[in-house]
Amino acid sequence: MKALRISDYGQISTESVNRPVPSKGEVLVKVAAAGINPVDWKIASGDLAVLVNQALPLTLGWDLSGDVVELGEEVSKFNIGDRVFAMPVIGYDGAFAEYCVVNVNNLAKAPSSVDNTVAAAYPLVSLTSWQALFNAGQLEAGQRVLIHAGAGGVGHIAIQLAKAKGAEVITTTSAANAEFVSSLGADQIIDYTEADFEEVLASAKVDVVFDTLGGDAQRKSLNILKRGGKLVSITGISPEIEAEAKALGVSAEFVFVQANGEQLRQVAELVDAGQLTVTVAQTFALEDVPTAFEISAQGRVRGKLVMKI
Repeated sequence: MKALRISDYGQISTESVNRPVPSKGEVLVKVAAAGINPVDWKIASGDLAVLVNQALPLTLGWDLSGDVVELGEEVSKFNIGDRVFAMPVIGYDGAFAEYCVVNVNNLAKAPSSVDNTVAAAYPLVSLTSWQALFNAGQLEAGQRVLIHAGAGGVGHIAIQLAKAKGAEVITTTSAANAEFVSSLGADQIIDYTEADFEEVLASAKVDVVFDTLGGDAQRKSLNILKRGGKLVSITGISPEIEAEAKALGVSAEFVFVQANGEQLRQVAELVDAGQLTVTVAQTFALEDVPTAFEISAQGRVRGKLVMKI
């Protein structure tokens, strides 16, 4: 089968490899589409080598949708022919390939209301948002949350999940994306090119900040949290930020997304109920995924990029 792999950091190529065989508790999925995320090109470049256990060579891609074509031993939750979506475990062979092995605990039946291209765009960004907002952030109905970069792949899903929870959502974006994030349910939009969110929210602080940017935005986010509030970041938390948070009476936590089939099942329910939509900005063939990495790295994508087999 064809697979997009790295043999060494920075060396990406489409190769012919053996089709994987599912072990006990695993299924083999014939991949129809796979979401493209920043974690892909960060792993390809070696940027996450310290964080992610990644043996080389490695097939990239940790978002997928497709059909179950083979069952490993002791698999009863899924059947051959089931249409599924999943986030395979990051750092192990992934979904930029014609077939991918997935543990049954890490996948769910795909939403019935969307096709495979759309379904493949959900898993990683939905799980990232879910785990940041609800597991780490403990976001509750009626609370106020600031979501940075609301038009991005993670941000535009996070807005909708927070709204479905009943929270009041503030987001930062550019004027060009203001209408888009408003359509997703954002209650307050701060144009980062015209206003400083720290000043805007100085007298109207929030319960939770979902940081997707890091850097200066992360540091300033501490100052707009209510006492006891939570900063949740997917970019990392330094000891200095932890110390500053403690001094301000708030908490700061780093979240690195984990595969979770049960959470994906709940995501699928929200999709089919019309409460969660994903925007697919552009699709690519397997061989063109490195070009997609370059586009993703620019940080200006509205929604998600997807690879189609």
